[in-house]
Amino acid sequence: MSNASMYMPHAENTLKGRAERIFRRLSYDLWRRELNRFLPKRAVLSNPSIVDVGCGPGFLVHCLEKWFPMAEVVGVDASDQLLEVARSRCERVRFLKGDACSLPLKDGSVDVIFILHVLEHLARPADCLAEALRVLRPGGLLVVATPNAAGLGARLMKHNWRGYSDPTHISLHGVSFWRGLLKSLGFRIVHDGTTGLTGIPNLNRMPLGLIHWVPTFIFGYFPWQLGEAYICTALTPTE
Repeated sequence: MSNASMYMPHAENTLKGRAERIFRRLSYDLWRRELNRFLPKRAVLSNPSIVDVGCGPGFLVHCLEKWFPMAEVVGVDASDQLLEVARSRCERVRFLKGDACSLPLKDGSVDVIFILHVLEHLARPADCLAEALRVLRPGGLLVVATPNAAGLGARLMKHNWRGYSDPTHISLHGVSFWRGLLKSLGFRIVHDGTTGLTGIPNLNRMPLGLIHWVPTFIFGYFPWQLGEAYICTALTPTE
């Protein structure tokens, strides 16, 4: 199976597919809230440009074009196959084929960049973050999510942790690593933390799953370092 096939949507018209769409919308509402809270004021007053690096089949950009109808939304991915699917579900998103470490975008041309569950697939994640810094405007917003290799799930499950189950996960680190890397590049972290305990299988099944899924849907992530994924919202330096 190709890497692209792993991220293809399956059976979207079935009951399971519809349930997954509802689940995805509840989960993705976090990103809408993050933008409403931290989007640069100048971008709110104009037409903000929002880029999803590693957009895959277009789940997030599809939401973004609905949430922010005045925004210029761009999806970037290295897979023609995934970009084709993404185009089919979106109406006005601009799609670009490109590498996460060499973005086909001009310097200082973007207000917001999402890099969600991409960094762990890169041999040199610092190069991707440096590219985000290059294309973001001064005071631009970066939103990152990546598995937390120092979380409770990883500690308890060890080699059975699902973060290790994907052979393309070649850059798995803990919170302190990602915080240090972002700060070393010049980003100013304004909000970060980790999610719940979805990496522990017994806690991820219903009804126990409600213990962390309900708070996750409401709050998104929490100010602790033991959750399944690290999420960070950061700003670039202002002029």
